[in-house]
Amino acid sequence: MNTLMSAGTNAWTELAKASSNMMKTNMRVNEMMIASSSVIGARMTIMGNAARSPAQGDYAEIGGMVEEKVVAIGKVNAALVEQWSAMLADAAEQAQHLRPLIFGRRPLSITDMSGLAERCIAHGTRVITRSMDTGGLALAPVHQQATANARRLR
Repeated sequence: MNTLMSAGTNAWTELAKASSNMMKTNMRVNEMMIASSSVIGARMTIMGNAARSPAQGDYAEIGGMVEEKVVAIGKVNAALVEQWSAMLADAAEQAQHLRPLIFGRRPLSITDMSGLAERCIAHGTRVITRSMDTGGLALAPVHQQATANARRLR
């Protein structure tokens, strides 16, 4: 029974950590929006200068705008696929563990029930916390690029 209580305590700890990560993600969204605003302003000036004086245009900056977005979106997709794959693998593992308990030919013992409850708490906690972390994982590459651009274009 102590392991079941430990699983519950661990679940609350993991949920609190995921909640804190969501607050950090919110702060990063705000940072990214501020950075994006300054980047857009700087790039509008760069594009306007190139339109007025084509020979002096900063075509490296203009050309890099598309490439950096493609790279960032690729990183977002990779992070989301990795997270989704981990969640699916966890669900498959949980299903494999449940199969003999559900289709077994004997009643479940107290030990079986305690182990099942512990695994369900851990599995449910992982599903919830991974879901909570997904936004931050998807935001990270975009935030990184936007804030790097803002620093570079100052």
